Amino acid sequence: MPRLAKRKPVVTLGPVGYARVDDYVHRVGFSADGTKLAACAASGEVAVWDVPSFKRGNPLAGHRQSAQVLAWHPTRPELATGGQDGAVRIWNPETGTARAEVEPGGQAAWVENLRWSPDGKLLAASAGKQLRLWDCAAQKQPQLAGEVPAHQTTISALAWMPRGEGILSACYGGAWLWKLGSEKPVRPFPYDGALLSIAVNPNGEYLASGNLDGSVHLFRTDNEQNWHMSGYPMKVTEVCFDHDGQNLYTASGPALVAWSMKKFEGTGGRLFKGHVGWIREMACHPSQSIVATAGEDGLLCIWEPQTTKPILSQEVNKSGGLSAVAWSPQGTWLATGTNDGVVSLFSVEGIGGRG
Repeated sequence: MPRLAKRKPVVTLGPVGYARVDDYVHRVGFSADGTKLAACAASGEVAVWDVPSFKRGNPLAGHRQSAQVLAWHPTRPELATGGQDGAVRIWNPETGTARAEVEPGGQAAWVENLRWSPDGKLLAASAGKQLRLWDCAAQKQPQLAGEVPAHQTTISALAWMPRGEGILSACYGGAWLWKLGSEKPVRPFPYDGALLSIAVNPNGEYLASGNLDGSVHLFRTDNEQNWHMSGYPMKVTEVCFDHDGQNLYTASGPALVAWSMKKFEGTGGRLFKGHVGWIREMACHPSQSIVATAGEDGLLCIWEPQTTKPILSQEVNKSGGLSAVAWSPQGTWLATGTNDGVVSLFSVEGIGGRG
């Protein structure tokens, strides 16, 4: 008698709760232990909720202008946020107070990128053309640990190497790898165009960039080899590697394109169709080869590399688009933010055991 193939469980979302903030949600993110969810909004508001109760914590003063970015510390229950007021604040969510504030730019430059080093010792912040690194030891005032020469244009993205062997910055003309204490880049990754997003695979072998000219460029970090993938319908705004680096996901307008990294030769891109509006943000699952995308069509989609149709497509915002999405570190919760100021928390079922 023939054996029946095992069917993968159906992926479902369980609504836990939703809350309103004052304006457009720029980012959502979970703390390292998954017990806190934070969001920052265009009004300058910064909010934190407990997970899974979705009870709002102590109010945070936020920023005087739009709060653009947030980053949870990798080991401590601390939240860093940056805004159009040119300030980076480090918050204690339990008390609702900011234990420290620094200004990484000058001349009222917006803070557009924040990244903690993998060991949590350094916080990288970019504002305009300036990149600075701050030593943020617990319970101490952050100290400027280093800065690099001004970039030729506004810094568009930052990424740490996986084991903290330097910080990558991107702008028009390529990307650069910097190490603390060096006034010159350890290595340049030149590109004749503007880089919008960058990602490094888990073992640090590849640097991927999404570009304004509708292409993805892949650089080897251990030699001068690189590949170029063009033909996207419009600019590539998002790139990310899955948890083990076997797949590279890229977003261009409403199109999601995945590249297999098992034997990469610059071919074999797969077009995934499900959104009718721009993909505003995507997030790779922390332990499975799947990715979640948030679209301006109001759809939250979840994808796996074996099929080009979403394994889940759910309308989260009927009145407007989605602007942000994040997985919890354990992969059991998803959070979204919307154009009209709604933050939602979902439990996720049916993910375990997927490839």
